[in-house]
Amino acid sequence: MEWSRLCTLIEKCSHDIKITIVQWTKPPIKWVKLNTDGSAILGSKGAGGVLRSNTGNMIFAFSAPLGEGTNTQAKVEAAIFGLTWCVHLNYKNVILEVDSKLIVDYITNNTTTPWNVASQLQQLQQLISHFTHFKCNHILREANFVADSMAKHSHETTSPHVLFSIQQLPKLATVLIASLSQVTFLPLTTT
Repeated sequence: MEWSRLCTLIEKCSHDIKITIVQWTKPPIKWVKLNTDGSAILGSKGAGGVLRSNTGNMIFAFSAPLGEGTNTQAKVEAAIFGLTWCVHLNYKNVILEVDSKLIVDYITNNTTTPWNVASQLQQLQQLISHFTHFKCNHILREANFVADSMAKHSHETTSPHVLFSIQQLPKLATVLIASLSQVTFLPLTTT
């Protein structure tokens, strides 16, 4: 192909750029929001999450090593860990946000459950039945960074940690939570 023709073809190529504003949002009054995430590194899985009030204040955060398994198992078990604490603390109106659309589909019964997480999903459904109102939402990864940070931190611990003070959080998570209301991400995607 000759050079001028190649240049003409390249000039005619176009990409649509989509800009999406990504930001964590506070739950409605009388609700709490639980963001969870799971992490698997070299077969070692861990969980992390944070529960916040309708004012955006941290109620608790957690980081828990979970043994061996897959990333999907870690994400489901992170939701179980966080929701167990919500039940224990007697919250009734809970929004669960996760950055895996697949996990949302499992929880809302929009897809077939794989055998390796079936028993955990049954446990999750039992926990959900304790709430008066429950919602499960997908959130983009960029807005779930505190839970992600706590899940990654789980690989540095040997036992679960449930923290009730922002001062107890790992340094990165503290910075992220403190700046949460002012952070907006603009991930670019091309088509």
